[in-house]
Amino acid sequence: MRHSRIAVAVYLATALLSVAGCGSDPAAPPAEQDQDVDLGQPPAPGPAQAGDGAGVAFAIDRLFLGDTDRDGKKTAGSWKQYGFNIDGKVSNTISEDLCRPVDDAPPSEVYPDGLDGIDNAFGSKLVGLIGTLLSDPSTRVTDAIANGDFTVILKVDGLGAQSSYNPLTAKLYGGATLGAAPAWDGSDAWPVVPELLDDAQDVESAKIVFPKSYVVDDTWVSGPESQVAFKLNLTISGTTIGLTIRNLRIAMDLAPDHNSVIKGTLAGVLETAVLVEELRSVIGAVQPGVCEGTALEAILDSVRRASDIMKDGSQDPSQDCDAISIGIGFTAKEVQLGEIAPPAETTGAPCGTAPADEG
Repeated sequence: MRHSRIAVAVYLATALLSVAGCGSDPAAPPAEQDQDVDLGQPPAPGPAQAGDGAGVAFAIDRLFLGDTDRDGKKTAGSWKQYGFNIDGKVSNTISEDLCRPVDDAPPSEVYPDGLDGIDNAFGSKLVGLIGTLLSDPSTRVTDAIANGDFTVILKVDGLGAQSSYNPLTAKLYGGATLGAAPAWDGSDAWPVVPELLDDAQDVESAKIVFPKSYVVDDTWVSGPESQVAFKLNLTISGTTIGLTIRNLRIAMDLAPDHNSVIKGTLAGVLETAVLVEELRSVIGAVQPGVCEGTALEAILDSVRRASDIMKDGSQDPSQDCDAISIGIGFTAKEVQLGEIAPPAETTGAPCGTAPADEG
């Protein structure tokens, strides 16, 4: 069955059908506001140590979207632990050196940050609605992976048994439909989507490469200042869209044998204007009736108001926020890279294009 190429996007995008009515957590103490900090960041690299192993390809087997903690328990504020401190600040509702909320929304609709300044407006403002549209979203996404519907694969070349390496080259792939439930014993040969390859005939030609990734004390990090645009081409209910995560940052705590990931974090920013147009297609595919009248634009306006950061990952108090920070947790297990899957089918946008500006 050709389900979604990366089915998590079905659930992520579905959650964005409405964001009105979400509140914020209580403000942090004033002493914590507007600090430039190193909190909420992965560990820094250690001394040079070349790779000496065969390398490992890790496939995500569990995803945590923010509705549960890493143990799978539903706990209020779970989103606070997912992501990184992208803008280098610990912000709250009275912070003054942040970009302006869209439509002059009060800061309490956008802030405060998560733990140690973690930026995750997606988890704070949007993912809480998944439960109203789709019960137990993290469980459903993980079940889709367990069925072999999709995964995301990170191949770390040169990874061996030592606890620290610097640097290592790593490549990111989208896993297509496996065709069966994975065994998770290291033998699964998972097909990869061609949309994330520079050469659709060469599995080693990944578009997203981390040439300066490293391992320190058994934690793999994608590298300093990884400004990689992670574009996923997704087939959702017969509609193909792209979901672009900019300023992509990934960190993974490895098991002692380096054959699995016991704690992973993927974070970045979603450029709001791009996300809105991508969601225009997804919303129409999930709920076609929303395309009529003013309902769709009202929903998309609500998405815009979740913006909390600039698209380059910075803050600028003279500008309106134009991006939404995102953080997701995961675990992963060893697989093999399989064949290159056929390209996803492209279809039209059910809700059409954005209306032209009047004036």
